[in-house]
Amino acid sequence: MSVDTPDEQAIKKTHDAMFDTWFPLEQLELPPTVKAEIAAIAAQVSAGMWAAFSGSDEMRKLLAGMTWPKYLPFYACLENSQNPAVKAFLAAEGGYGGLAADQREKLFSFLFDGPCAPASTMVAMILREAYLSGIWDLPLAVPLTQILPPTVFMPDTGIYSQLQAPTFPPGRLYYDAGSKTIRHKDGPIDYLVVGSGPGGATVAYELQKAGKRVVLIEKGPWVVWGSMDTRSYPKLMFKGDTAATADNGIILRSGETMGGGTTVNIDLAFSPLEATIQARVDEWKKEGLIDARFYTQEDLAAAYQWVREIIQTRQLSQHELNQDNLVLWDGAEALGVDPKLYHLNRYRVGFSPSPVDDKRDAARQLITPVAKDPANPLSVIPDAIVDEVLFAPTSGHNVTATGVVLTMQEPWTQFGNTIVDPSDLKIPDKTTVTCMAENVILAGGTIGTTQLLLKTANKHPAVDNKQIGRGLILHPSMPLVGVFDRQINLLEGLDSATFVDAFGVMPGFIYETMGGLPAYGALLIPGNGKQVYEILSGFNMSAGFGVMLVDTSSPDNRITLDDDGEPVLTYTLSESDKDRFGTGVALGVRMMFLAGAKTVIVPSNENLLGEGDFDPMHGVFLTNIEQADLVKKNLKFVPNRTMLTAAHIQAANKIGPSPDKAVVSTRQRVWNVITREEVPNLYVMDSSIFPTSVGANPMQSIYTFAKIFAERLIHGIDNVRRAPPLAVPPAEAEYRAGDAPAAVVAPGD
Repeated sequence: MSVDTPDEQAIKKTHDAMFDTWFPLEQLELPPTVKAEIAAIAAQVSAGMWAAFSGSDEMRKLLAGMTWPKYLPFYACLENSQNPAVKAFLAAEGGYGGLAADQREKLFSFLFDGPCAPASTMVAMILREAYLSGIWDLPLAVPLTQILPPTVFMPDTGIYSQLQAPTFPPGRLYYDAGSKTIRHKDGPIDYLVVGSGPGGATVAYELQKAGKRVVLIEKGPWVVWGSMDTRSYPKLMFKGDTAATADNGIILRSGETMGGGTTVNIDLAFSPLEATIQARVDEWKKEGLIDARFYTQEDLAAAYQWVREIIQTRQLSQHELNQDNLVLWDGAEALGVDPKLYHLNRYRVGFSPSPVDDKRDAARQLITPVAKDPANPLSVIPDAIVDEVLFAPTSGHNVTATGVVLTMQEPWTQFGNTIVDPSDLKIPDKTTVTCMAENVILAGGTIGTTQLLLKTANKHPAVDNKQIGRGLILHPSMPLVGVFDRQINLLEGLDSATFVDAFGVMPGFIYETMGGLPAYGALLIPGNGKQVYEILSGFNMSAGFGVMLVDTSSPDNRITLDDDGEPVLTYTLSESDKDRFGTGVALGVRMMFLAGAKTVIVPSNENLLGEGDFDPMHGVFLTNIEQADLVKKNLKFVPNRTMLTAAHIQAANKIGPSPDKAVVSTRQRVWNVITREEVPNLYVMDSSIFPTSVGANPMQSIYTFAKIFAERLIHGIDNVRRAPPLAVPPAEAEYRAGDAPAAVVAPGD
């Protein structure tokens, strides 16, 4: 039977069995009076998940493989196994759907820890994550955890949006359908900015204020501020908030909407003047990776003061801390280190003009005001994917950027709360057009800018730099959960307010308060479906904080493109990073116990306590502080055995003094790898230019760097520079630059 034309009923039976594995209703200690109602809700949830999975190519293939094991990539390994659960799986009609219930968990135990790993481990974890996150979404989570459902949208969202949407002056752009070109009515476009996150929004704002004709292009939708809680809403995230590294080892979170990451994250505003960031900036200056003249302590302080004033960042006060925040605070003090209060880009609790949103994001604070300027409005094009940067040769054998190719996307209008076509271009969806400009600034974030540079490099050898995408930094974070004998109610009050950076410079990790709904919490609890239920049913007794690693750069950690031109993030923790990370996790476990936790949960099904008869489907929960030492000893950070997340993606297009080890010059121009000159009018301003990890949550640093960069642009950046000649033969230089032989980094790799 072809996997392309499978028996739907057989796959549906597999889905039903999978749902039962991760939500074993008959095993749950539910009062008989509510069990029938929970069963009815569960049936609805299962049906909804089945509909969603049927429309997902990835999930459809996985479920087909679990129905007909011969389609699994590790089938040959399964055939050679003597494991009874595996033999039963292969023999059962319909595979997993025909497997006896008492064999299903045993099969998952094998998949996680058997000889078919890591391929089988990845399949097992993808299935686990998909089912638990769906099962513990709000329809079931609300009655089972006794939380109040969060309010995401304003009542009458469409009407609210019509009343609150900003009013823009007549657009200054027009679309020439004959030539498929976007033009400006008043003359050449001075600056075209791709991406509207903290970097792009700041630069566009400053250039518009300086009287320049500026066009801002954003891939995602422009949500009317206040109409919804935009934090982590899937539609506004990269790959619908389902993205992960190539091996599924780290869950990725990145915004794709007007305002970028400033719109979707919780805005823990980590000052660039903090010691952890200053240590990295000082190192960059010392090594000549950035121009030290523009990044003095005074320069950074002045730029950050501007950021604080225009974004209206505020510092928290002690009385705002809820019980969840106090767990990290108390644990740190008990350990003997000083906790700190965040600045937040948010209104005070209860003071926001919107009942559902309190964020002061880049779209609200920077983009909207200058787009409303009647004299010289910022021209904004949302719902547009930039496919390629265009170039023209110059008389000196260099090239100049002339504009971009972009494709219009179907706008997201499901709730009637997005600003569609604010420039009134009326370009049909899926139409590919060009937009010419005197200067192009890439600010699409590390993923977006890298994708665009790689796609452009495929057509333009001048910018085909082998360093594009290399040296990826993720700031991987491991959440820790503490279960207390008192109410924590982490969803009440301010969600994240405290951090500990005492270890930020050395050894290099930071602790940050974290929260989340049960759908996220379910992913953190190791073990079987019954154990997940037992912990989550006491959701309000739990607290959490995360350990964020300041990871080191490796050329093997990189962003590439798949056959469809989509970004693929390949990332592996080095042994030294694992060692430092393990130290951070162990200290975090100690702080959680010192704060009063009775049980501490590490989101891992590795054998943390070194048990002789360990089963990865039986979750191990820590019950005393001394077990922290065993965690440090036994935690190996095995992908798909230990859960990590990443929201601080950086450093894939590094800044530096030559194209041998950098993509961008110290004046943030893209290097021409053929002439070794700067492309005079193609710039990058986002998190991808950091030479290494910035050392902490990067948003405020991006705002600050962008302010400094914008001032340099306005006041005049020096003439185009040429990098010094190669000191070694080209082949050897390429090897040193990429830490890989030329064959490994050849085009198409």
